[in-house]
Amino acid sequence: MTIPATTSGFQAREAHLYLPPAYRAGQGTPLPVLVMLSGVPGDTGDWFAAGDLAARLDAYAAGHDGLAPIVVAPDDTGAGDEDLLCMDSPLAKVDTYLSQDVPRWVGTQLHADPDTAHWAVGGLSYGGTCAYELAVRHPSLFPTFLDFSGENRPMHDTVAQAIDDVFAGDADAYARQDPLAILAHTSFPSSAGVLAAGDEDEPYHGEQQEVLAACRRAGMSVQWRELPGGHEWSLWTRFFQDSLPWLGHRQGLDGAAR
Repeated sequence: MTIPATTSGFQAREAHLYLPPAYRAGQGTPLPVLVMLSGVPGDTGDWFAAGDLAARLDAYAAGHDGLAPIVVAPDDTGAGDEDLLCMDSPLAKVDTYLSQDVPRWVGTQLHADPDTAHWAVGGLSYGGTCAYELAVRHPSLFPTFLDFSGENRPMHDTVAQAIDDVFAGDADAYARQDPLAILAHTSFPSSAGVLAAGDEDEPYHGEQQEVLAACRRAGMSVQWRELPGGHEWSLWTRFFQDSLPWLGHRQGLDGAAR
């Protein structure tokens, strides 16, 4: 699918879309939304090709009267497939694209639940960092998140390098969007997430522990999951599979009040 960058002007590649068996355009109960993000380098179809996402959601739907979330996998790295920190910067307005253009398209083109209390965002590696960033910057839009093997904050090896590469040295512009800085002075009583990494996946395993502590201090309900292994798809697909019951409950797909 093509998701227009009406507000952001972001040069996005085509998105991928999953519609569950119970989906009927304009009919029945509108379904919750899950935005899934890829790593870098990566492609918007990675969760479908490498993560077997559609089959896993079909299996979930089979036990829930055909219900599962609508999944939108938009571009988070742009036409050049580069690490843009998932931020608005002089290089690109990635945050605006994902927090304004994508939700607007979903709301006008899909039979989706308009109550974003039932929306979620997830991803792996760079996409995991991006999911956690979006959940922190836009808690009413993405009150639920999945962060698999993400960093503690967006960077290019270091924060200083990211500021030089992406923000042309403007440290204040970076700081205003830094998720750890926001967590330090904001409360998130309605937010919840899953953080996960392989036990040999460094530095991500250690950085995820820092995010876990920061989220809990800010009042989020956050779970930690760990499996033997490194930075690899076999773990990320397991983390996604194992998170589905919790995610379905958060999104009201298991009969929870909506």
